[in-house]
Amino acid sequence: MAGLTTVGYFLFNLFFSLLIFLLWARIALRYLRVSSLHPVSRMIHTLTDAVIQPINRLLFQGSRQSRYDWACITFLVLVEIIKFVLLALLFYGAIIPIVLLFICVLADLIVQPLDLLFYAIIIRVILSWVNPMSQHPIAEILRLITEPVLQWGRRLVPDISGFDFSPILILVIIKIITIFIRASIPLV
Repeated sequence: MAGLTTVGYFLFNLFFSLLIFLLWARIALRYLRVSSLHPVSRMIHTLTDAVIQPINRLLFQGSRQSRYDWACITFLVLVEIIKFVLLALLFYGAIIPIVLLFICVLADLIVQPLDLLFYAIIIRVILSWVNPMSQHPIAEILRLITEPVLQWGRRLVPDISGFDFSPILILVIIKIITIFIRASIPLV
């Protein structure tokens, strides 16, 4: 039975990870004001509009001009709560205490975007080696997401003989933060 439990846990994590990724991507695209005509933006909106639009109409009618997608943020927090409640019930056979639930949700809301930023930087670095002049729509999104953080890193570590070591510094900082949070909180 341990094998089936492990498979169930994997599928559970996969479903929630993909859903949370889509929600964070939608939040980032709105914050960065990426055009709704952009192919990546259209895909993410197509995948998430069925859930986000009713919440938007119900709760946040006047927030269309805001940089923050409040309906998506609300749904993201709700998904995180459901994730940890179901995780505790299905795989640990217990009801999670409300304080631990709050801590786990808060920690996951910090860890998830840091993980996404980590992989976005890695993909951007690989793309810069393979095709430095790439005009692909995903390369543009990766640049928009990672450039503010990499600029901060470039102030700390300037180019050395034409090599940019700021991604390494930022990746190390991100990993230190996520390892610390994951080691401190058991369910994240």
